[in-house]
Amino acid sequence: MEEAVAIDQVIQKNFSQLQKPGVLFVRPGYKATKGKVKDEPAIVVTVADKRKGVPARDRVPAKIAPYPTDVRQASPMHMLRASNPDLWAEVADAVPPSLQRPIFPLERDASGQLEEPILAAAAAKVVAKKPPKLHVPYTPPATPPLAPITDTFTIKCHASPDAGWTTLGPFLKATEQALTIAMYEFTAPHIVQSFLKNLTDKTLELVLDDPHDPTKREQTEVQTHDQLEGGFGKSLAFAWALEGSDPHVSGMTFPSAYHIKVIVRDSSAFWLSSGNLNSSNQPKIDPIGDLAGAKATLPHCDRDWHVIVEGSALAKLFEAFIRHDFNVASDHQLTNTEASDTKIVQAALAAHVKPPKVPSRIPVKFFAPKSIKANMKIEPVLTPDNFAASIIPLIRSAKKTFIMQTQYINPPKTDASLTTAAGKSDAALESLITAIKELIDEGVDVKLIMSEFETNDKIEALCERGIDPKFIKTQAGVHNKGMVVDSSVVVVGSQNWSAQGVAQNRDASVIIHNAEAAKYWEQIFDHDWQHMADFASLD
Repeated sequence: MEEAVAIDQVIQKNFSQLQKPGVLFVRPGYKATKGKVKDEPAIVVTVADKRKGVPARDRVPAKIAPYPTDVRQASPMHMLRASNPDLWAEVADAVPPSLQRPIFPLERDASGQLEEPILAAAAAKVVAKKPPKLHVPYTPPATPPLAPITDTFTIKCHASPDAGWTTLGPFLKATEQALTIAMYEFTAPHIVQSFLKNLTDKTLELVLDDPHDPTKREQTEVQTHDQLEGGFGKSLAFAWALEGSDPHVSGMTFPSAYHIKVIVRDSSAFWLSSGNLNSSNQPKIDPIGDLAGAKATLPHCDRDWHVIVEGSALAKLFEAFIRHDFNVASDHQLTNTEASDTKIVQAALAAHVKPPKVPSRIPVKFFAPKSIKANMKIEPVLTPDNFAASIIPLIRSAKKTFIMQTQYINPPKTDASLTTAAGKSDAALESLITAIKELIDEGVDVKLIMSEFETNDKIEALCERGIDPKFIKTQAGVHNKGMVVDSSVVVVGSQNWSAQGVAQNRDASVIIHNAEAAKYWEQIFDHDWQHMADFASLD
């Protein structure tokens, strides 16, 4: 932060040299060379049209005082922010965290004004004009307690795109009586059809979000609901989740996402994942058995980790949480609802929110599922209950290695009071990031893989917090949220590293204390680090 203040003083003193045609924003940051962020402080200049052949009088100087400049092409969201901050705030409020971009405290607009106060005022207008939604305070179920369980478990370790649907499909078909499901997205037609073909004589209890996502899916959650209702009839117990922007509910418990991905079968086993029931997370392919048939689909698939756990005590714990969510949400369901976004915001979303179109690389090797039966400790970890409280000590326990493959890290952007929900969430995320920085300082071997959504500005924000970019690689299609500590403990689950993802939304993970399981996912991480990821940002 001291370096950023020093750079900002240089910016203010020399701002006339930066007021060139097309310049939108100027801020302290870090130099990026050939797409790779370096731990080199710089003046970052965002321009409307970065191109060669700019006349000398219109060029940003290569260096101002001791700092090099780094000219960046504005993203569509940058362009909207420069031209219409109020509309930008509405659009930013509607997009998922993966597509949000950081706001830097010392970023200035083309006139030299600080951006943060301007955007804070615009965000306040969005909050003021939102239709009121009843705040439903979060409560966990009364029982069972959220605590680690040591028992003899049978677990099946697997990953996508290698063996996602080929493992989940048989798990679902083996249902004898009932499924209890909590899910963020359920849009894969082949999975819906599998439910209708194989499970309509069972009971199905489902809590489902209806997220806005500019990425087009094959069908909507509403279509999925209607198809399941038609097939299951009275055997379906359904509730839309109490999520802030969900148009089907009158109340809100989870601010921006019911992001959990858990399926409990017959109160005795469960599937838990980083991936949803959609076709990019659960593609209908079998690259292990039929690589030729899978090749056309693989570039459109995500990397996800999944686990099936057989153990009634832990299964009943997750079931109790899902059923409690269901019971609370059932009192706040709406009928005949329309999407909450206005047409102008929807048009702006379509025009300015452009998800990166980066194909996934085809893996060099595919990993078959691995079944392990052993006495082990498994810790259930849920947001908003105990994620930071469980994960921070786990990270700090690393003595030799810490690896994490996650979709993105969105460093906090607010200076909210710690007494507010936003402030507490920011503090939780900052503590998680600090825990990784401390490992690096202690000499632990740290490797981080993130997706195309970890843009250069997010990497810069991590660099600002002491995490050198040399510890970070980016890999297209990463949807995973997994960690391995010292080749002996593994985390599988759904928490993205945003402030709301680690502290306020509904998410679920398990911490598995078993070296065989940890090494299974570690080998997949090592494969991705060597063959699927690189140091250059995918900006």
